[in-house]
Amino acid sequence: MLYIFVGFPGINRLAGNLNLNAGGLQYCVEDVEHLGLLEHDPAIQYRKEGIFGVHDSHAEWLYPVKRRISMMCQQNGITWGWFPENWAFGNGVTIHKTSASPEYKIVVHGTGLSLDQFLAQHGTTRLAELELERLHIRHEGWEKYEARWRPGTCPQEPHIVHLTWLITTHVLPEFAYQRLQAIIEDPVSQLKHTEHYLDRHFSASRKWDGKPSVHRGVPGGMG
Repeated sequence: MLYIFVGFPGINRLAGNLNLNAGGLQYCVEDVEHLGLLEHDPAIQYRKEGIFGVHDSHAEWLYPVKRRISMMCQQNGITWGWFPENWAFGNGVTIHKTSASPEYKIVVHGTGLSLDQFLAQHGTTRLAELELERLHIRHEGWEKYEARWRPGTCPQEPHIVHLTWLITTHVLPEFAYQRLQAIIEDPVSQLKHTEHYLDRHFSASRKWDGKPSVHRGVPGGMG
């Protein structure tokens, strides 16, 4: 069973405390709070197209992915369609970050031309009569990225998408799901039995500077 949440697990993110890393969340789910068992079998792989199994050199598609996407994900515009067809979810716990930065250009209002292009076409022009505007360049890469979001929800400024997903061997009971949701999505949630955790279960959060991680205008950090 695949569970997808928006955000990442932490003790108290509003207070700026450390966050659980993927290994820490696995430890929380299986060993500390006993919420469920995660899928660790490397022969079983969750992909967007379905669950893929490899046994004794024989590989086959087993069955469609059973999934539950949190309400907060859907409110933020991230539905099942957000993930491309060849997306691999892997196994266990994944904490995923994608950053994107749209490209802009300065153009003469109403023309789509840069100032240099406008002057090249129209010759000498009184600059006081011109009005410049910042125009979003909607190239193919951005249009494909924007199409993954629920209509009208794709951020139109540099942004980061932070998701956490888990793959469990069985469907979680509702109380376990609600607790897991609180750990990941509630910024004031508190971990239980913090004395059981070690330093290696946590990592410090890093602030994004707004710069693209790969190419300008093209989503980066795809996992």
